[in-house]
Amino acid sequence: MTLKRITIFGAGNIGSALATLLARTGRFELTVCDVSEDALEPLRAHSPAVRLLRLPRGEEHQALAPGCDLVIGAVPDQALPMVASAALKACCHYLDFVSTPDPLKPILADLARTRTVLPASGVSPGFVGALAASLLQGFSPVGDLIIRVGAIPRYPTNRLGYGQIWNVDGLIEEYTRPSAAIRDSQRVNVSPLEDYERLTVDGMALEAFTTSGGMCDLDVFAPFAPRNVTVKTIRYPGHLDYMRFLLDDLGLRHRRDMLRSLLMNGLPVIEDDVLHVLLTARGTRGRQPSERTLRYSFAPNPDVGPFNALTSLATGYATSLICALADGLLPAAGMVTPQMLDAGTLLASPFIAPLLEA
Repeated sequence: MTLKRITIFGAGNIGSALATLLARTGRFELTVCDVSEDALEPLRAHSPAVRLLRLPRGEEHQALAPGCDLVIGAVPDQALPMVASAALKACCHYLDFVSTPDPLKPILADLARTRTVLPASGVSPGFVGALAASLLQGFSPVGDLIIRVGAIPRYPTNRLGYGQIWNVDGLIEEYTRPSAAIRDSQRVNVSPLEDYERLTVDGMALEAFTTSGGMCDLDVFAPFAPRNVTVKTIRYPGHLDYMRFLLDDLGLRHRRDMLRSLLMNGLPVIEDDVLHVLLTARGTRGRQPSERTLRYSFAPNPDVGPFNALTSLATGYATSLICALADGLLPAAGMVTPQMLDAGTLLASPFIAPLLEA
């Protein structure tokens, strides 16, 4: 099946950045759909080659013209089952950016019988899973895997050391929902904002602590049978104490609307951010106890558009997968998971390599 026509549902940061990056390749015919004309408007000037379509809610199937090859869901979680159902009906390949919610799983399983499904193809979950799986190669057995990921302002100007980098609603979910983990080879949930540690990256002091959402599908590591897996967020020192003050001392954990309003109105929008990934594996290599840590830092690519590092890496990874699928380098059908991918090839991709900082 030739991959030429692509339909992206959602004209937010991710959908717009992905459409811009795919358009720059000159390889695809692109359509971007959204329920909001205001969301589509910036793309008219920024990416004139992209076809834009405003759709009434619940009419996703109307965007899929005959011959559509790939459907991309860059929409909130609750809308993904409708997008995936449209892909299933049209028999298209499928890609999204989030951990797969339960209502979506049977739809994707049906679609994967005949088409390629690329779920959770963002940063974390997604790209970081491929890096972590690569790190675990050669360890037998694997004792501990610690995944630390965080996009933070390059130049923090407030006590939180943070700003609007991703989605505020998603940030609140990360800080208040249990985090998926593995303890003594068993899947468990651990409390967010715990397991605190101090880090130093290139002489810069940072902190890390557990949050949810970064790697919900821990089955990606099943082939390595790790004894313990922990997923953490990286922030500037002091961030955790201030968030605990807001959530617990002020009781905003149970007043989400107030917390959302506070963060939306009080935090600046950040475009110049840096995304840190710090992965540590412990176990046995050969017959020797061993520990190995990999560190990567990513910056925005201003040549593509006004998108921050987190958005740039998420869409760079997705574009790398889409081009690999178009080139016949991925299976023509089935579920593609991070451990199936080569981390070195991804890091050398023309859509990811420009983002890497030395």
